[in-house]
Amino acid sequence: MNRITALPAWLGVLVFIAWCLHPVLGDWSGSVLGPFGGIDPMLQLGILQWSCLHWHQPAVWFDLPIFHPLPGMLGCMDPLLGQAWLVWPAHLLFSPTAASQYNLAMAGSLLLAALGMASVWIATGGGRSSAGFAALALIGAPYTISQLGHLNQLPPPFVLFCLAAAIMALRRQDARRRSWPWWSGVGAGLVLQAAWGWYGLAYALVGVATIKVVRLVQGLRRGDGLPGTVLATAKAAWAPALATAGLVLLLAQPQLRLADRYPGFTRTADEVRSGSADVQHLLNRGAYRSGPADWLGRGTRGAERYDGRHRQTLNPGWVALALAAYGWRRRRDLDGDRRAWGAALLVMGAVGMILAFGDSVGLPGTDRRLPLPLEWLRAAVTPFKAFRGAWRFSWLFTIAVAWWAAVGLDLLAARPGRRRLGVLGAVVLLTLVSLPAGVPAVKVPLAGRPEPGPARGPVLTLPAPVNEYAEDRTEALWIARAIELGAPVTGGATGWVPPEIVAFRERLAACEQGREDAGEFLAGMRRQGYLWVELALRENDGVRVDFWRRAVDAAGAEPVDRDAVQGYEMYRFGKDQGADASAP
Repeated sequence: MNRITALPAWLGVLVFIAWCLHPVLGDWSGSVLGPFGGIDPMLQLGILQWSCLHWHQPAVWFDLPIFHPLPGMLGCMDPLLGQAWLVWPAHLLFSPTAASQYNLAMAGSLLLAALGMASVWIATGGGRSSAGFAALALIGAPYTISQLGHLNQLPPPFVLFCLAAAIMALRRQDARRRSWPWWSGVGAGLVLQAAWGWYGLAYALVGVATIKVVRLVQGLRRGDGLPGTVLATAKAAWAPALATAGLVLLLAQPQLRLADRYPGFTRTADEVRSGSADVQHLLNRGAYRSGPADWLGRGTRGAERYDGRHRQTLNPGWVALALAAYGWRRRRDLDGDRRAWGAALLVMGAVGMILAFGDSVGLPGTDRRLPLPLEWLRAAVTPFKAFRGAWRFSWLFTIAVAWWAAVGLDLLAARPGRRRLGVLGAVVLLTLVSLPAGVPAVKVPLAGRPEPGPARGPVLTLPAPVNEYAEDRTEALWIARAIELGAPVTGGATGWVPPEIVAFRERLAACEQGREDAGEFLAGMRRQGYLWVELALRENDGVRVDFWRRAVDAAGAEPVDRDAVQGYEMYRFGKDQGADASAP
């Protein structure tokens, strides 16, 4: 592909990233993208801020200031450590708000993913001039748009760098050249991806393992001996593999410690099935993929956009898929080495798609289920029990489609005549159909900076959701609010709620329903050291807020700076000599 089409492809990448973030460009420091209700962004901007502040202090970092007094709550979620490293220079130099820090991490993540796909393309022998289109086909896929509300689930960039390094290592091994530097690169990528997000680490392990197995089979078909092939890899990769395992285990300490404390720290089969793929999801382009109605200015907004829609988005994009199909049909125009790498990526994509369908699939006409490979992985490899969004493994298929789409465009560009103008049109078309529509911006009511607040001890946060399914943006913001207060809070939202907090929320619900005396409950909390109470003025929840306002007032708490922070009211009890900080 010549430079005439190379520059527009990278320009398309930048246009896509800018368009994804354009809803917040007018308020970069005060708002974030908030698709699907905006709960996850509110949670993750607080986690990112916490990791930026404390990643170099493990004893502090492990203990998120939520669900007080339970320790080690960072293990309930992706700590966004890699994203914190990405934005840490800006954090040190400019002290950005939580919102601007989050937006910067999102832009950087998307750009890194694009560069990662370009590295995969180049590692497999693709020309640098067409690497931009492979990048555009990847980050412009419906998968990316469906994850714009999840900083930890955006296309995980170091999966791609791991694949590129593994491909380079295997190529050098085939050429009887030193490969251990590239296996070290694979290890470094795995460690960085573990810091970035645990789902991505799983994708990387599956992807690298699949490519190695496929290349082994291809080598055997060429007549390479099994012992020599396996021993060559083992000899070059054993030291990086050991170092990688040790560093990943170190990063996993929050999760491992939590698993030791809570045997139930896992996902049930029902949760896995609800987050698994179905055949119909192959046609689903997601709630925020632009369509004809959006182009005509008639697209829906708000909850109407996603209510009743499936979250599982397996479609890699019709333009990319059509180009990939053309590339596959013309695969004999490629040299044998590139065909082999393309086949390996397709097998990897197929493996990812199989894993996306979860642990089992129902047999038509019966109540029986056919077990799938993920069921074995969940039984044999404990970390796989923590994954409920099985459908996201389909991202490996998206990588394969993006690669073959770039092949298709490359082959089109090589044909004589006016084909190159058509290639330029394909780049423009892919850019336009990839742009999201209807993604709302959500105002962040807190600055998220650690500032001296009135609280000098743990804060009882009211009202609380009945269960994790009732958590909303207000509950998700308690991490950022705790950072502002400089004090731990009892509220919060995570991917997994500890049983103590489940019981605590049930007690609060019992007070609201009259099954427990609210005054006695507050007196007990006061004796346990909770001298501060903060009410979050939840939208459409005025009845519960009024209940707790009356209860706190009747218990003798006095308002403190009631109007200091919009949306919150702080109260303080008098000192209690017998106070301690036992669990709620």
